[in-house]
Amino acid sequence: MNKKTIIIALLALVAMMGHAQEIKMNEASFSDYLPLLNAKGYMAYCFDVSAIKGKNVKFNIREYVNGKEVEDSSHYFLFPYTFQANGDKLVIGLLPSETDSLALCCFSWENTVSFTSSLILKQIYWESENKYIYSYTSKPFELTMPLEADTVIPLVCYCSFWYDAEYKVTRCCGENIINPDLSSDILKYVPHYYVLGIKFY
Repeated sequence: MNKKTIIIALLALVAMMGHAQEIKMNEASFSDYLPLLNAKGYMAYCFDVSAIKGKNVKFNIREYVNGKEVEDSSHYFLFPYTFQANGDKLVIGLLPSETDSLALCCFSWENTVSFTSSLILKQIYWESENKYIYSYTSKPFELTMPLEADTVIPLVCYCSFWYDAEYKVTRCCGENIINPDLSSDILKYVPHYYVLGIKFY
């Protein structure tokens, strides 16, 4: 192989490498918008509920303040009716409302019923910034509870941030999946949260 051939081969190789490193723009898919929606407070959790298809079901929302359940807290936002579940999929969605002091949650049972409720939020004092804020996030529950009739099955936790005086920030870090018996360490610090779940009969 002569010198000219080697030079041509090297130039071709450099050209191919340059082409391989080229950045191209692709058309955005729906999944590409999910991080944007999540950042704005839109979250959706999908559950396979085929195991209780045909059962009588009731949505359940429980409120907790400083680790204690608020008595009769659910009467003003709980879907009051028992319904017969005909679908295999349940979607629980969380979305912001028009006011900072409220969030919206939506239960949508495939082929059966859809229900939206307001969740009343509580402010936390951000001491280092000298202001009050509303800041919440959601985390799924670990699905380890046995399917027992007339027992609340927790599915999603909607929880407040808290103020960390040591680091002078608000945060809500800890477990990404919550224990169904509410024993997760993160809940020792969360001042206010809701447990969204279901009961069947």
